[in-house]
Amino acid sequence: MTVRSIFLPALAAFLLTALPAAAQQEIKAPFGMSWGEPPGRIRTVVTNAKAKIIEERTSGKREVMVVEGIVQEGLKRTLFYFDEGGLSEVELQYDREGWDDKRVNSWVSTIKKQADRKYGAGRLYADERGDSDGVQHTLRGWLWLQNFVSLRLVHYTAQKGDEKMRRVSLHYCAE
Repeated sequence: MTVRSIFLPALAAFLLTALPAAAQQEIKAPFGMSWGEPPGRIRTVVTNAKAKIIEERTSGKREVMVVEGIVQEGLKRTLFYFDEGGLSEVELQYDREGWDDKRVNSWVSTIKKQADRKYGAGRLYADERGDSDGVQHTLRGWLWLQNFVSLRLVHYTAQKGDEKMRRVSLHYCAE
């Protein structure tokens, strides 16, 4: 055995375990936006996309702009959050009317796998089931975290008798 035959495989093994995956992408604000953009810039983008601002409000210290009509399959509404006048979070709320639980669960699984491929393995941070006043609810959430930016995938369902509500959302946040 030569030094080369021992050294090169050991070096290769070290580099493969010590270096981050090159395929991992940076989590960025959706729609080509940038963190810190002012509400006026977001209004312009929304108007140019022919979407509608249906509400603007203050929630605590944050401003919230609620938008409908951004063209993306299944996207029902988008919430833009601003801290100190700059974009700090974008929440994409999806609804798949007419889909049964199996199809929605498969769709959520696909979204999770896509995020895992792009951003590395996500972490399950919420897995709750319960019953409150006859309403059965389930909450599952996954988190991807990178250098002061996070992405959360949230799947929430609530059912009472024949009435059922589902919410699948993606939350892009500048931490």
